Amino acid sequence: MSTRSAGRPRDPAVGAAILTATRALLLEVGYASLSIDAVAARAEVGRPTIYRRYPNKAALVFEAVFGKTKANPDPDSGSLVSDLRQAYSWAVDEFAAPEARAALPGLVGDLTANPQLASLVRSEVIEPEYGRVRAALERARQRGEIRPDADLTLAIDAFTGTALARVQIGRASCRERV
Repeated sequence: MSTRSAGRPRDPAVGAAILTATRALLLEVGYASLSIDAVAARAEVGRPTIYRRYPNKAALVFEAVFGKTKANPDPDSGSLVSDLRQAYSWAVDEFAAPEARAALPGLVGDLTANPQLASLVRSEVIEPEYGRVRAALERARQRGEIRPDADLTLAIDAFTGTALARVQIGRASCRERV
């Protein structure tokens, strides 16, 4: 979610320190009590350093908590079931992390109250993840594993909603059979 401006290249260690501090503070004080000042102090950076990377607390927390699966390559084993199991396990693991559980209620409230933030999260997080699942479904459609007229948007919504519900309702790990 960060944007890059002209000037000196950013130190990746500073970015990592900011995200690590954010995750630690979420566990210690929760989303509502987390502040940019506290993150800056914990990461040993100034507030402007954080604001150059993240426009607000919610964007920072979203990146700290839900940015992990971006680094994973799209699963493409040749089997829809295998690909979706892999993507599902990543999603459940990410949602089940203690810092995600601490952040979700406050983030949902902020997303509801702030249309600009909701738009940012949709474009930077949700749409890319939906794109990954859609690509797996399209490959499966080409292989004949799913019907040509299958409603892919509905399938993606069901897939994503199930992962989130699994974590929120109590089966917090995908280590169990999926």
